[in-house]
Amino acid sequence: MASRSKILTLFSSSTCSLCTTAKESILRVQKKQPFELVVLDIHKEECPKEYADKYMFDIPVVHLNNQFLTMHRVADDKLSDALKKFDATGVVEKIK
Repeated sequence: MASRSKILTLFSSSTCSLCTTAKESILRVQKKQPFELVVLDIHKEECPKEYADKYMFDIPVVHLNNQFLTMHRVADDKLSDALKKFDATGVVEKIK
């Protein structure tokens, strides 16, 4: 089965240490499971104001294909499982 197109968006900030850790985890998973990664700094114009306001105190936040996936911490195994489930079903299941 061909894998589905996946775009992960990481809402982040240059001053957020949890964001750095989350990005490292995401990049490790990306080496094994291909997807596009978009990183948006919530303090820059590149980030839609709606999300900058919404996630101001919750970064890092990750979306999969424009749907909320997880926030605060990104575990390699849980992200990998969520991507596999999405490939199989097309459903974005929030990581708990």
